[in-house]
Amino acid sequence: MNTNGKEGIVLDPEAPGLDEDTRRRRRALAELQKLSLDELFRVAVRAGIYTEDGELTPPYRDDAEPSTCRPID
Repeated sequence: MNTNGKEGIVLDPEAPGLDEDTRRRRRALAELQKLSLDELFRVAVRAGIYTEDGELTPPYRDDAEPSTCRPID
């Protein structure tokens, strides 16, 4: 991984014994690891995680309402 200037772990999508979902996730992670920090930030904005200003959107902030994913703070 080169988005933060450090080498990261490479997860081989062709490793034996993996199901197709795991292979797909590993391929997606490999593509994300190729992005610069700016490109990765733009992906997070498009995904609705961050605003253009760099703030977390309401569902991801600490003061967000509990949900099925975060039932308790």
